[in-house]
Amino acid sequence: MPDASSRRRPTARRSSAISGRSARKSRWPSPPRRVICTAAAASGIRRRPSATTRRRGSASRCRRRSTASRAASSSQAFRRSSAVRYLAFILSRFVRIDPTNVAVSSGTLRLDVQANPRQVRRGRDLGERANDIIRFYDSLIGDCPYPNFTLALVENDLPGGHSPAYFAALNQQLPTSPLVWRNDPAAFNGFPDFFIAHELAHQWWGQAVGWRNYHEQWISEGFAQYFAALYAQRQKGDEVFASVLRQMRKWAIDQSDQGPVYLGYRLGHIRGESRVFRALVYNKGATVLHMLRRFYWTSRFHKAGTDDFRQAMEQESGRPLRRFFDRWIYDSTLPKLKVGYRLDGSDVVLRVDQIGDLFDLPVTITLQYADRKPVDVVVRVSEQTVEQRVPLAGVLRGIEVSKDDGTLAEIVK
Repeated sequence: MPDASSRRRPTARRSSAISGRSARKSRWPSPPRRVICTAAAASGIRRRPSATTRRRGSASRCRRRSTASRAASSSQAFRRSSAVRYLAFILSRFVRIDPTNVAVSSGTLRLDVQANPRQVRRGRDLGERANDIIRFYDSLIGDCPYPNFTLALVENDLPGGHSPAYFAALNQQLPTSPLVWRNDPAAFNGFPDFFIAHELAHQWWGQAVGWRNYHEQWISEGFAQYFAALYAQRQKGDEVFASVLRQMRKWAIDQSDQGPVYLGYRLGHIRGESRVFRALVYNKGATVLHMLRRFYWTSRFHKAGTDDFRQAMEQESGRPLRRFFDRWIYDSTLPKLKVGYRLDGSDVVLRVDQIGDLFDLPVTITLQYADRKPVDVVVRVSEQTVEQRVPLAGVLRGIEVSKDDGTLAEIVK
């Protein structure tokens, strides 16, 4: 940071042209078609905005303007004419790492990495990881929403981040931090890249696709959490993916009695327990998506909304989903299942009974053989009693209900 004599308080100015008729039309804020955001800071302090810098003749522009103390500070203006949910910028002492171009389905995305001075080496590593994550998400979803992305590494006492359009601020926890983070729903110690994968997913889920109100925040956080889990599977394999789902499942089951996902940020608010919010909006939201994907056996997971998303998935699957969303998103209860089996010749008949309210969910039952490896069978449960006949591949020793598939259910004897 500059010395005290040259230190200036960062300022931000937002200007727009809204006609008087538009301003009088409604008492609620009406976003303008074009916004100009100007930020001034002490020299040596870099800014990362939620916009692109404009070259001559292009849509956005970066202008440097002198100030009263030319050596002490500088000013830049950023214009963004296409839609973003909100404008954001971060001011800090950043060291720029060489930008790269990422090949995506729509062409090329420019990836820029900036880091606090002590995080430069880490920034180079995470730049390579961000490149891989972007290409993976593009392979799943396509339609990269913005032509460039900046990853900004900042030091903090806690990990985490924030991802407005065009950039993400990713916290790097200091080794001197007195805070313990391990016992948190969002701490996946077996997959340290979870945070960057989550924040990058927000460029699609949370920015390009937003949510109508706080009730719908799970659309952003649940999808970002689930796509980070999918990247864990791609990078580290099924064992790590199962571990991530197991942790999500545990937190979701433990905290589900605190309220439905649809309560959004109100979850845990009265008691000041933010872990409840993360356990349900983040982790339960992600496991609900995983169950929906497995229950209807579709890989076409490219559409979003709560009711909008439900209608899109109904159209894709050809099945009604109102009960699924009523139970998993708008309610706080969990299903209770009794699982059993009987042998019938060379087959085993698996039986699942629901006790209480009816849910739609997939249940993974592992067939334990005496003479060969276990085999997983997915039973789609949507009635009070469901039976599924499975041919036996050997001598059956017993069955187990998997806890590694993310299914949220209480198994009773």
